[in-house]
Amino acid sequence: MPEFFLKHAARQVRASSQALAFTLAGLPISNCQGSELDKFNPTTTDPDRFRIAVRHSDRLQVPPGGAKMRLLMKDRTFGAVLKVKEIVLEETGKAAKDLPPGGANENVSIYRIPKSQIEELRALQARFHALPPDRRNALKGFLQIDIAGCKVDPADTGRMLVSTYMKSSELLDFVVLETEYDLRNVPAGFLGNRKDPVRPCT
Repeated sequence: MPEFFLKHAARQVRASSQALAFTLAGLPISNCQGSELDKFNPTTTDPDRFRIAVRHSDRLQVPPGGAKMRLLMKDRTFGAVLKVKEIVLEETGKAAKDLPPGGANENVSIYRIPKSQIEELRALQARFHALPPDRRNALKGFLQIDIAGCKVDPADTGRMLVSTYMKSSELLDFVVLETEYDLRNVPAGFLGNRKDPVRPCT
């Protein structure tokens, strides 16, 4: 099985949308929430049951196309990127009843892989498992979740807290990925000429 990592805790600015992209990056899945995330396996999980929940203040919005999932496959020895698959997640419009309760004036949005891409991902999983064992073991995979946020009030300079959760066919409930990360907590070098990393919604 490849060594899949859930990218966790690194941040970047997505210049194309001028919105902050909060990226879960850097720690193995097993370090995020112990045994629960150990159960998750991108090569066998059911793509139709994969969900990401995003909780944030009503002062913040996730714009259309602001929730993305990226799969990267690399050669374990040389580090070369062999395949990149980016998927724009779609909002389900359903409530997450199994999330821990949040505070007042908070929104929770649930995102899923679009139905139109479910069979494509299942085919990718099947092709991976059809590889010879030595070839499978030579691969390392990464799963990355990007959430872009914008502020409702252009004059708002307060904290912009975001919490993210994941649910899959292996996980009975949503599992915490990141809690109350401030979208303004971005290294200065990432901002370029901009003073505020969270841009107004347009």
